[in-house]
Amino acid sequence: MNTFATKFLDGHVIVHMNNCDYIVDTGSPFSFGRGNIVVINGKKFSIKETGLNGLSADSISSLSGLKVDGLIGMDILIKFDVRFTRNEIIFSDTPIFHPDTAIKFPIIESMMGVPVIMMNIGGEDRRIFFDSGAKLSYLSEDLLVGTPIGQMEDFYISIGTYTTNVYKIDVIINGKVEPLTFGALPASLQVMLVVGQAKGVIGTELLKKYSITLSNLSKTLVLEPSNEEDSFDQHQPLVNKELQAKENLNVVPELSLD
Repeated sequence: MNTFATKFLDGHVIVHMNNCDYIVDTGSPFSFGRGNIVVINGKKFSIKETGLNGLSADSISSLSGLKVDGLIGMDILIKFDVRFTRNEIIFSDTPIFHPDTAIKFPIIESMMGVPVIMMNIGGEDRRIFFDSGAKLSYLSEDLLVGTPIGQMEDFYISIGTYTTNVYKIDVIINGKVEPLTFGALPASLQVMLVVGQAKGVIGTELLKKYSITLSNLSKTLVLEPSNEEDSFDQHQPLVNKELQAKENLNVVPELSLD
């Protein structure tokens, strides 16, 4: 079992390992970046310098506004049970123990390695991707009911940065209603939900209230209430740029891990 320090920056989990800083991304089938070799639990994993479509450490740093050395994806993560908090990440070769009070979501399938769970949204269980690389969660348009509470900027590697309307939508977690922030995917990205027969993507907003274990060994996503519990008001959407300047809110801040 290995434990690495993490930072939770602008909704991204950044792990420091092998003298490099990587985004931990369950939504990516592949790892890439600087370092060539990643060592976890004594196992060595080779990573390429570039990912799909030539994506590099420099390009993902530019898109995210974070200074990172690459990305650790499901080709490596799937080998372990992985426990996320905002301060550390644990990689285990054996199933990580959880108390009976832990909230468990069976991983019903994986699409190119990306885990799919069922979550109750809009009164029905829905197929949802778990994407630890997503600072903002997303739903199909038919589930984005009500009036948008504002807008947020996000990015995707194939189209760059974009702005989306965001909504507060109730999700049932362990019988309790939790209002989470969801955006609308750009039209060019909605096909990913269709292909995966999914209704949305759940991202790192969950880390505001829970530690998360991706148990690839038992095919379960596990939530445990965090000792650093916050409300689900992580996202502060902006109506326009003037409001952003006025309230000094940065949607995608220029952050450094140095």
